[in-house]
Formats: sequence, C-alpha cells, structure tokens
Amino acid sequence: MDDIHDLVDICIIGLGACGGLVARELAQAGLSVVGLEAGPRYDPSVDFENDEAEMLKLLWSGPRVTSGQNPINPWSGTGVGGGTLVWCGVTPRFHANDFRTASVDGVGVDWPLTYAELAPYYDQVERDFGVSGQAGENPWEAPRGSFPMPPLPFSHQAQILASGVEKLGGHPLHGPLAIASTPYQGRQACNGCGFCMQGCRSTAKSTTLFTHVPAAEAHGARILAESPAFRIEYDARRNRVSGVSYFDSQGAVHQIRARVVVLAAHAVETPRLLLLSANSTFPHGLANSSGLVGKNFMAHPTCTVTGLFKQPLNGFKGPVMGDLVVQDWYETDPARGFARGYTLEKFVPGPFFYASNMMNLWGAQLKEMIGHYAFAGGWWVCGEGLPNDANSVTLDPDVKDEHGLPVAHLKHSWADNDSRLIQHGIQKAQEILEAAGAWRVRAGPVSSAHPMGTVRIGHDPRASVLNAYGQSHDIPNLFVTDTSVFPTGGGLNTTLTAMAVALRAARHIIQQAKAGNLN
Repeated sequence: MDDIHDLVDICIIGLGACGGLVARELAQAGLSVVGLEAGPRYDPSVDFENDEAEMLKLLWSGPRVTSGQNPINPWSGTGVGGGTLVWCGVTPRFHANDFRTASVDGVGVDWPLTYAELAPYYDQVERDFGVSGQAGENPWEAPRGSFPMPPLPFSHQAQILASGVEKLGGHPLHGPLAIASTPYQGRQACNGCGFCMQGCRSTAKSTTLFTHVPAAEAHGARILAESPAFRIEYDARRNRVSGVSYFDSQGAVHQIRARVVVLAAHAVETPRLLLLSANSTFPHGLANSSGLVGKNFMAHPTCTVTGLFKQPLNGFKGPVMGDLVVQDWYETDPARGFARGYTLEKFVPGPFFYASNMMNLWGAQLKEMIGHYAFAGGWWVCGEGLPNDANSVTLDPDVKDEHGLPVAHLKHSWADNDSRLIQHGIQKAQEILEAAGAWRVRAGPVSSAHPMGTVRIGHDPRASVLNAYGQSHDIPNLFVTDTSVFPTGGGLNTTLTAMAVALRAARHIIQQAKAGNLN
C-alpha cells in the first residue's frame, strides 16, 4: 500500500454510522476525502450468514481493561459500517427535554443546541438512511413530519406484549426502524428473518456499508479498510492537525496529510486516539486543554426481561428489537424517586445471544430456555445514565494491543439515580409481561449499551472539549462526530441523534472549508 502523498481536504477516522455519513456529505460537496476504518470491508452477499456464532466476527474484539464498581465494556461493531453492521436499526429521536436536562430536571448538563436546531437534520438522515415509522403516534415526541416509509407491522409477539401495555394504561408505539418496510432506494423490504444483529444479508436493514460509503466513493472518496489509525499528527507552529498515521493490514506504518481531520471512531476509541496523540503542546492528550478528554464516560443502564407464555410467540420472527416501544415512563416524575426515565423495547434476540449476553443462563436454566425459546416474549429496558465525572476512558498503563500501544481502560460505576431508574424499568417490564399472560417472568443482569460522552460538546472551553459543531476548542481543523460528543444520553437508542449531529457538523465543515477558515 502506498502512502497518500497529496494533501487531501479531509481524513475521516472510522466509517460507522457517523463517519460514513460525513464521508458522503463532504465528498458530495467536492472535497477530497480519505476514510480510514480499522476493520475489514464485507460483502453482505458473501460474508454475512444467518448464524449467530459465525457473525461474532462483526464485533470489536480488541483488548480493553475495565474497572469500577460496575465495570462495563459495551459491545460495538467493526468493519466498514461499524456499529450499523450489528445494530437492530432502532432509530427514535431524542425528546426536546433530552437536550436540556439541567434546566428542566436539575441533573446533567444542557446541550449547546436544541431539538429545534437539530430537527431538519433528523429529517434528512431519516430520508437518506430510510427509516420506517408512524408519525403523530407518540404523545411525548416533538411535532414532526412523516417517515419515509410506513411502520413495519407488529409481530405476533409485539401484539401480545402490546395488550399487556394497554392493560396497564400505557401506550404501545410503533418504534422507528432503519429497516425497510417497503423496497427503498434499491434496498429490499424486510423478510422477517430475525437476524438483524448478524449483518442483514437482505439489505433491508440500513447500514453505511451499502448506503453512505458507496455514495461517498461515487463522488471520489477513497476508503481504506483494515487501516487502524494510531496517531493524529499536529503542527505546533500553526496550531493545526496535519494528518493521520495508521497501520495497514500487514502492520506497516503509513501517513495521510490532510487539511481537516474528522474523528468518528466510537466513544471509547475516539478518546483513546486523542490520548495516544499527546505531544509537547498537549502533553495530556491532543486537544485536551480542558482535561476532559475521556471524562464523563456514559452508557445506558439496560436489562432484558422475558416471560414464558402458554402459546408460541415465535419472537425470532420479524425485527429483533424495537418494532414495539413504550415511553410512558420516559420523562421525569419526582414521585418515582429518580430523575429522567427509560424506554421499553420489544426484544427477544437469537438463542445464543439471548442465553449468553442477555440472561446469563447456565446449566438447567439454559436447557429450560432452549426448550421454551419459542414461547418467550420480552422487553429490553433502556434507561438514561447520567454523566459522572468519576467514569472515564483512559490509557491502560500495562495492557497493550497487537501494535504495542496502550489499550483503553474503562472505569465505570452506576450512580444511585441510574440504579433506581433501571430497577423501576425492570419492574414495569415484569408487570407488563404478567398482564400480557406470561406465567413465569425473569430479569437478566443489569448491563449497558451505547457508550457516549467522552469528548463532549459545549459552549465553554473549560467545561467541554468541542463546540456545538463538534469542532475542537483548541485546534480549529479537528472535529469529532460520534457519540463521544454527547453531553447527556437520553433514555433511548443514540444512533439517529448521533447521525443528525454529525450531519450538522458536516455542513459546518463544508461552509468553513469553502471559506478558507480551516487551512
């Protein structure tokens, strides 16, 4: 592999939901773009199988170290497409109050932008990515336009669980999904196979692998897979980043010179790379004059709650997660004894993932699950975890990766509010299952999902790493566009919001680049 000797306009690190979108947007605007992705590039028709064990290859498997009272290591995808290879396609919007929790509820911090500012970018991402849903159904959602596609119909399991929601006075909602309910822009409609987390051979589930990345290439972008970045280069004389150093698949070192670097490598790997890029000007990590790179590590407290029914629900048919959601306990109610709230999402994954990751079953319980799998119905509780200064991503002093570089060390503990919130969600999920007719209900261990917050945006350079466009306060031509930028995380899936924020950032980069402000 030859080095790219010409100076390019943009180098993007990470080609998941946000990096792929930014690559498409900037290439389409006529900027020269190179995208680096640590993992391989897959061909869905050849490399994806409806096989849970085989498709573990899509998950990040690099070493990490965890600590704290509640250690977590949220799973993530690897390869061109990133997390969108293995996600379930659940794409709700944040609520208006999610952007101002400090003002409304006295917890967390306010975002430096509002729902109204982000709304047009939500609209655009939903159209580009192909989201199905039912507008006007959710009484807690801000007014919005129609979805590109109608919602996928409730599966049999979703219909049964919805009856339990209604018996408790709740509102069963069609969850927005980046899964085609009708043929859409060359993608097939969902065939209901249930292997959403295994790559989706049919292309019904949207992923940047076959949407934004090919569109970026059509406009001249160059995509380098199996090319993990390990350092962002910095020109102290100009106070500008000057390029990116990376390894190729054989371990050889290469460098790209770039006018702008966009970091979209995941909320764990993004701060790790900034910390690895420390220099004499920024001895504690690139662009880290605030000392906040890697701080305020957040994740959603989650739990899977399942019930066994007398009749088969065949929960493995149709979308794995989120065609049915409940948000009756999403907004803060002081009477509950905690701030903020959670979303319930219909969820029974494949038996391998269900037993090992969601329910932690062994021995007799595992055998019972296998025998009753078709009779199971369940919820995934996704709660809002508040930012916590004590939670962090740092460089581990001892453990190294295959290239001899320090791996990420994730320190995490749930706060009392997080624990009270998730226990309330578990209780409601159990009550709904019982109301729907489950004869036995079991909750799995409290886990986590959706890492965020380690390189937050904000107006004050002393209290944030980036401005409202994801632009470094310290270095004008360095941007971050992934969930690292989130000041708070809401109580629902984060990908759509991350993409909307990234699209807003991309439009700002285009404007500033054409004005010559990023050179």
